[in-house]
Amino acid sequence: MKPISKIALVVNAQKEGAHKLGDMLASLCADAGVESRLTTSHPLEKDFLKGVDACCVLGGDGTLLSAVPESMTHQVPVFGINQGKLGFLATFSVEEAQWQFKRILEGEYIIEERSILECTSAGGEVAYAFNDVVLKSTDIQRLIGLRVSCDGELVTDYWADGLIFCTSTGSTAYNLSAGGPIIHPHSNVIGMTPICAHTLTNRSMIFPSKSQLCISCSPKGKPPVISVDGNLAFQGCQLPLSVRRAEKTVPLLQPPNYSHFRILRSKLMWGDEKSIES
Repeated sequence: MKPISKIALVVNAQKEGAHKLGDMLASLCADAGVESRLTTSHPLEKDFLKGVDACCVLGGDGTLLSAVPESMTHQVPVFGINQGKLGFLATFSVEEAQWQFKRILEGEYIIEERSILECTSAGGEVAYAFNDVVLKSTDIQRLIGLRVSCDGELVTDYWADGLIFCTSTGSTAYNLSAGGPIIHPHSNVIGMTPICAHTLTNRSMIFPSKSQLCISCSPKGKPPVISVDGNLAFQGCQLPLSVRRAEKTVPLLQPPNYSHFRILRSKLMWGDEKSIES
């Protein structure tokens, strides 16, 4: 890939050591003749990524998610140095960053185009989800009734604490915690997982990439609260909600030897990594 001449550094100052690491990376940029701009604000200001070649996020997956809208708008590759917990998106460790960052500046990286979900409310508002769209009851003591259709055909009515619609990338987020499947990021499908469904046979489903999903209230159901990538979305009339795979993508910057399965083994502690690699 082409060397990086301009880079944005997004620092989550609440993470211990993040600011110090950000200053160190800025110094590395200066030594390499690379222009850098650093911010501790997230979500990012409008057009903060305009004109840069890449965006490096220092924090956790939540911090990286806050940079996704700008990354998508300007098609700027984003990568994360994990200073959170699991870090499925922010895949570089602090130790790796100290020796791989210079190589990235020199062009030793690959770009993966990750699919996102486009959801449209009944009022015409549009939101994009890199991880997931979640519909939950406004009353934590009551189930919510939701009707799901796919390409105009009824799937079924769900009585549950809520529903999760996830991207392949987001399958390792809330979807995984709710018992949903891990989906390879290259699959580009849409996952749906009920949250604590009242009917035990209501399980996760995987929809083809071109599916048009419609979510409405079941008869006698009450409107849900809707969140997109963990943030409340939409005002006023929300349902029926349309969910589909967006035409836009988000470019993720990865090291040349990136392996999705190695990340899973490491983050989910599947066996002894050393014995597997040997």
